[in-house]
Amino acid sequence: MELLLDDDLDIDLDRLATSGTREPVDDATASATLGHSPAQAPASDSPAQGTPVPDGLAWFEAASAFGPLFLCVQSDGAVPHAAAAAVLLQWAASVLDAVDDWTVLELDWRWTPVPHAADAGSHLVVRWPVEEAAPRAAHLVLPWSLVRHLPPPSGILVDGVRWEPAQASVVVARLALAADELDALEAGGAVVLPESMRPDWRGVLRARGEPLASGAPLALATPHAPQVVARDAATPALSLDAGAVMCEVRLAGTPMVAIERLAGWQPGSVGHLGERAVLWRCDGVPRRCAAGTLMPWGDGWALAIDTVQPG
Repeated sequence: MELLLDDDLDIDLDRLATSGTREPVDDATASATLGHSPAQAPASDSPAQGTPVPDGLAWFEAASAFGPLFLCVQSDGAVPHAAAAAVLLQWAASVLDAVDDWTVLELDWRWTPVPHAADAGSHLVVRWPVEEAAPRAAHLVLPWSLVRHLPPPSGILVDGVRWEPAQASVVVARLALAADELDALEAGGAVVLPESMRPDWRGVLRARGEPLASGAPLALATPHAPQVVARDAATPALSLDAGAVMCEVRLAGTPMVAIERLAGWQPGSVGHLGERAVLWRCDGVPRRCAAGTLMPWGDGWALAIDTVQPG
C-alpha cells in the first residue's frame, strides 16, 4: 500500500512502530475513551505501560524538554501495524504541524501503548474537530510546563480546536511562617495577608497539578473575584528566612476555568469564587494547615480561622 504522507509531518514508519504484537485487551483497558485522556484519568484507572491499545483508539507520544505530549486518535477499528497508525497520524497532520510551528519544536510522534496517567492537572487537553458529531476525533494532551513558555496560539489552534477547561487553584497570598507560628494556629485566630496591603496585590491562578512557581498572575482588589492580568504583572518571588516555612492561602473553591484565562492568554474575570480560603503548608507535598473566611483587616485582608488541621 502506498501512503501519501505530509512532508512536513515526516512520518517514519520504522520509528513509528512499537515492538510486539497487540493482543485483545481486558475490560479495564477497553474502558478508555477519547474523553478519558492521561490528563484526566486517575492513575489507578490507567492501564499499565505496555498494555495494548483498545480497538477504536490509537495513542501516540512525543518527547520534549518539558515532558511528554500525547495524542489519541479515534480509528475505525483495530490499529494492527505502523502503516495503519501512520494513516491516523496523517489525518491529524494539520493540527500537529500547527503545534510544531507554535512550540518551535520538531516533535517525533511515536505509536505507543496506552500511556500512564499524567499527574492530575499537570496537562491540558485539546480536542478536534470541535463538532461533537464529527465521524472522527482526536485529543492532544500538552504539559502545562510547555504551554507556560509559549505565546497565545493562533490559526487552526484557535479556530479549529476546542481547548478543554481545567480545574484551577487561586492563590491569594504566599507567606513565610515560622514553625512556632504554624504551631500557634487556632480556631478564632487570624492570619494577616501582608501582600494584601499593597495597591498592586497580586495572586496566582494555576492548574491544580502545576508546580508552585507556575501560573498566571491575578489582580486581587477583591480576592474572591480575581482578575487575570498581563503576564508581566506577575507576583514577585517570596524570600524565605532560615527556618521559615513556605505557605500559601488559596481560595477553597477550585473552579473549572477556560484555558484562555488559565494560561493567561486572555485577561479578565475568573468569576465570583466565595470567601472561604485554606492555608496550605508547602514545604514538601502541600498539606492543609487551617481553613476559614477572608475578611477585611485594616488596609488589607486576613484569613479568619475556624478550623485547624492537626499535624
